[in-house]
Amino acid sequence: MPVNYKQLAERMEADAFHRGCDMSVLVEDYPDERFWECLIESVKPELKGKIDFPVSLDPKGTRGTSVSEKYKEFVKSNFIICVDSDIEYLYDENAWYRNNFIFDTIVYSKENFQCHHVTLNEICKDLTSKTYDFQSLFQGISKSIVDVFYFWLFFKKEGRVGYLNNKILGEILDFKGIDFDQIGDEDKIIATIKQRANNVLDSLKVKMNKKWEWYENAIQYDIPEIKQSLNQQSIREEDILLFCYGHAVMNNFVEPFMDKVIELLKEQKIEEVKEKLGSASGENLQNTISRIENISQQNMQTKLTDSFKYLIYNSQYCKEMEAIKEKLQSQLS
Repeated sequence: MPVNYKQLAERMEADAFHRGCDMSVLVEDYPDERFWECLIESVKPELKGKIDFPVSLDPKGTRGTSVSEKYKEFVKSNFIICVDSDIEYLYDENAWYRNNFIFDTIVYSKENFQCHHVTLNEICKDLTSKTYDFQSLFQGISKSIVDVFYFWLFFKKEGRVGYLNNKILGEILDFKGIDFDQIGDEDKIIATIKQRANNVLDSLKVKMNKKWEWYENAIQYDIPEIKQSLNQQSIREEDILLFCYGHAVMNNFVEPFMDKVIELLKEQKIEEVKEKLGSASGENLQNTISRIENISQQNMQTKLTDSFKYLIYNSQYCKEMEAIKEKLQSQLS
């Protein structure tokens, strides 16, 4: 028997009412709930504690975009859908979620917000009381992988993701094997990632030119169109990392890199303390150093889990976050 999604939507709305909630929000998976809850409450504080996230009926416990899309005809101000964009709108102007009462991340996924340079810098301040210039590094990485990104979009549009998939992107960004032992050596990171990207492009050229000059044709016609489209949407080359597969950015690069950065910043902090407290007793100095070490040892994966909060409440540093908040503000009752 076919699923009656209209009936399910009405039941979800009724259940929310009986729970004392003013809004039903469909998300893809449980980890997405807190992200969208914080975002909605930041623009509509009167909804705090009044948002219901209906449980998915799928045996896996997830809803995903394919199921969420089934409810698109029934959305309204108190029954909305919130999804990761997966940047589908960048290669399909008819992306289903670009509609009223349906909200998307604009960047690839919420993980890209968790890995934003503002959020990561705040984590460094939390753990070491020191700052780090993630923005310059991420801009350099973005520029080093931008040509791969263009082809990634090209294959998505062509429906040929096997040529250049998310796994390959993760391998390009992988922090493992990169020689980085001191702050100031970021050029090594960028150079390594750039070389990996070039290797992928060289391999891609061979694969695409097996039958005809598909690679050259794409370079001449398709890639310029993609560049123009991105430019029209004010997406700069130096910001490409925000639109790359979020899990690759977080799992392959940001998590291991953050562990290394925190270690280096902690060592800097300890040296500063030794210099300032040089006349203190050995016991007092050691106690201070121990506190610095203990604070810096917090689990990075846990810290990143809700790091998006830094950006939600400092959204002036991210136009994509600002755009989501503006749409929420204008469309929610």
